[in-house]
Amino acid sequence: MKEIGVQTQSEDSAGPRVLSKIPIPEFEFPQILYSSHTVLWLLAATGILGYLTFVRDDSDSSLNQRQGLLGLLLVFIFTCGVQLPDSGFLFRPHPAFWRMLQGLALCYFTILVYFLFQNLDDSRQILAFLDPKLGKPLPEKNYAADCRIYTPENPESMFYNIKDCLFDVYIPTHAIGWFFKMIIIRDMKLCWFLSVLFEFLEITLKFQLPNFAECWWDSLFFDVILCNGGGIYLGYLVCRYFQMKEFYWGIGEDKRNKTGRFSALSRSALQLTPHSWLTFNWEMFGSCKNFITTIWYIIFVNLVDLSNFYLKFILWVPSSHWVLIIRVFFVAFYAIVSTAEYFEYVSSGFKTRLGANCWLAHMIVFTEWMIILKHSQGMFLDPMPYWLQIVWTGIGCFVVSSALCLFYSDISKKNSNKIKSVQ
Repeated sequence: MKEIGVQTQSEDSAGPRVLSKIPIPEFEFPQILYSSHTVLWLLAATGILGYLTFVRDDSDSSLNQRQGLLGLLLVFIFTCGVQLPDSGFLFRPHPAFWRMLQGLALCYFTILVYFLFQNLDDSRQILAFLDPKLGKPLPEKNYAADCRIYTPENPESMFYNIKDCLFDVYIPTHAIGWFFKMIIIRDMKLCWFLSVLFEFLEITLKFQLPNFAECWWDSLFFDVILCNGGGIYLGYLVCRYFQMKEFYWGIGEDKRNKTGRFSALSRSALQLTPHSWLTFNWEMFGSCKNFITTIWYIIFVNLVDLSNFYLKFILWVPSSHWVLIIRVFFVAFYAIVSTAEYFEYVSSGFKTRLGANCWLAHMIVFTEWMIILKHSQGMFLDPMPYWLQIVWTGIGCFVVSSALCLFYSDISKKNSNKIKSVQ
C-alpha cells in the first residue's frame, strides 16, 4: 500500500513493536495483490491500447468518437488506480478500488466543467451525440393527477393508481439510496430526519418539478415508510450484522458500543468491511461549531439529491437511463470516503487539511448547481407558495436562533473556565 505510516515503540522486555493504524500488508492481502506491479500494468495497458489501435474497425466516425471518449475516461481512471495515493481511510476491498473511484470523480468533475461552458441546447445535443436516445423532451409524470385509491372503472386494475406507483422506477432507486445513506451515516434518527425533510422538500419544490407532486398516500406510505424506511432498516440490519459502530450525531441518547470490540467474521466477509471503524461523534447540539457543521452536512446531502432531479429535468435525461443509474452508485460509494474526510476535518477544529475526496465532492456539487442555475434561467418563473415561504422562514429563524444560543453557551463556558483557572 501507499503512504503507510508506522511508529516503533521500544520496550525493555521485547524488541520494537510495530504500531500502525492499518494492517501489515502481508497479513491484509496476499503479497501478489499488495505489490504495485507498475511495470506489469504498464505493459498490459500498452498492449491493450496497441491492439485496439491496429485491430479495431474504425470505419464509423460517429462510433469512433464515442468509443474514443470512453477509452479516454477508462485510461484516466486506470492511471489513477495505479498512481494516485491511497485515501488514508479505506483500504478494503482494495485500495485500488478507492483510487479508481477518485479518478472517476475527477473525470465527472472535468465533464461538468465542460458543460458549464456550453449553452442549454448544446448541452442537450452533446448528450444526444453520446446516446441518440437522449436530447428529446421528457414526458414529465405527475403523480398527483389522480389520487384515488379505488378505481373500479379502470380495466387493468381496481387499484391502478397504487399499482402504477408501486412499480415506478423510483421505488427501487429510493430504497437503494437510503440503504447506502444508512451505511454511511449509521444513525437511524438522522436518516429518518433526512427522509422526512426530503419529502418536505418535494412538497416545497413541486411548483418547479412536476414529478415532485405526489398523493398523500404516496408520500407517506410508499416514500417515507416503504422506500426510505425499508432502505434505512435494511442498512441498519447490515450495520448490525457486520457489528458496525453507530455514528452518534448528538440527537437523543448515545447508544453506541462503548467497548469497541467486534465479533469475528470470516476472512472473505471481513475483506468487504473497513479494517478499522471511525467513531463519528458529531454532538450536533454540543457546540455552535458542531451544530453548524452538522447542519451543513444535512444541507449538502439534500443538494446532492436535488441536483439529480434538476439535472435530469433540465437536460432531458430519463429517470431509468444508465447515466443517472451510474451517478447514483458513484455518489453512494464516494460519499463513504467523503464523509469520513469531512468528519476528520471538522473534529480536528479545522486544523487538518480538508481531504482530497471531500474537497472534490464539494466542487462537483457546486459545479452541478452552477449548471442548474445557468441552464434554468427563465424556466422556473412561478413563485413559491406563500405558506411555504412562511414555513421556511420559521425554519431559518429556528436554525439561526439555535446557532446563536449555542454560541452564547460556548462563550459562557469559556468565561466560567477562565474564572475557575484564575481561582
